[in-house]
Amino acid sequence: MRIEFRDYNGADVVINSSFGNEWRELQESLEAMPLHLKASDQDGLQGNAIFDVVGTNAAIQQALVARGWRSGTPIPNDLGVLGVGIDFAKNGVLAEVQFSNYPFFFNNAVRSETFFRNGTVFHDRPTGLIIIIAKSGCWPASNSTLYYEQAVAQMNTIHAGIFTAPMRLVGLMGDPGQQTAMWTQYSSARYSRTVASNQLTSFDVRRSERSDKFKITQTAGPQSNPV
Repeated sequence: MRIEFRDYNGADVVINSSFGNEWRELQESLEAMPLHLKASDQDGLQGNAIFDVVGTNAAIQQALVARGWRSGTPIPNDLGVLGVGIDFAKNGVLAEVQFSNYPFFFNNAVRSETFFRNGTVFHDRPTGLIIIIAKSGCWPASNSTLYYEQAVAQMNTIHAGIFTAPMRLVGLMGDPGQQTAMWTQYSSARYSRTVASNQLTSFDVRRSERSDKFKITQTAGPQSNPV
């Protein structure tokens, strides 16, 4: 996928001086990943193609773990009020994938700031860089989920004087045109993470006339591949 990013608190300088390899691994993993789609179960939109957060999460995890990143590292007991674990860590870099409801963005940002200020160690080195990944608002998705442009607007408004951790917000972007995407069907339409089938499928991605979101239409029938 194509990505964009926005830096805060000197993240670009920190990456260039200390975390170039880790950023390169993350960037390459995201850019090599296909778009992941599934059918909506929302009333009035059943069957429409929307951004698949479960499939995207799984693809990011597979790619990063293969490059030596730790997944699901537990948060130390003395900071247990901040949650159970973090998504990914390597050599002082924390990467959080934020596809849940938009209020949780600040939870991730605040607890990451705490890890940075405390010098919390998750993968051999104290926390030195925060990366938060979100999808672009151009992708149709489940209601109330965070999108990249929203996270950028929020950080632009409040980060000064509150956050000190070097942070890079990364957006999973999109472009109109014919695209090949991973189309996944789950065992249950709502909340299931159990894959029934998935396959690369051709889609036509167009700008909607009524909103800023894409309209996504399947253009070729996939071959079902039960998993």
